[in-house]
Amino acid sequence: MKIMCDTNVIIDVLLEREPFVEDSYKVLSLCEEHKIDGFVSASSVTDIYYLVRKYTHSTDLAYKAIGKMLEIVKVCSVTNNDILTAFQKRAKDFEDCLVATCARSIRCDYIVTRNKKDFEEFDILLLTPTEFLQQFS
Repeated sequence: MKIMCDTNVIIDVLLEREPFVEDSYKVLSLCEEHKIDGFVSASSVTDIYYLVRKYTHSTDLAYKAIGKMLEIVKVCSVTNNDILTAFQKRAKDFEDCLVATCARSIRCDYIVTRNKKDFEEFDILLLTPTEFLQQFS
């Protein structure tokens, strides 16, 4: 099984955001244990770095967070075709559209996100971390 992890799932774990950290951590643990294949988009990596640095005020911690994330999930390349496809959709949120486009291009089974409404217009299966864990059990 392949999943695309939305940025918020990764950030919930890295910044220990309550009450979301527990289920997001369990999803990422499944990826780390190679029970599922977890992905993030290449564009999400820069967002995650930025957010961790912003909230921790530490470049070193931001790099450590990215390093740990790279041990757990794979980075999905963002191709020229992915950018063009997302661009042509003229979605309200280009970044979410790009994540959905990438998830579709690598044939992910789901996007795991806390913000399902952000992806509803992209016709891809969505689960919150809690829903994913219920289905995976």
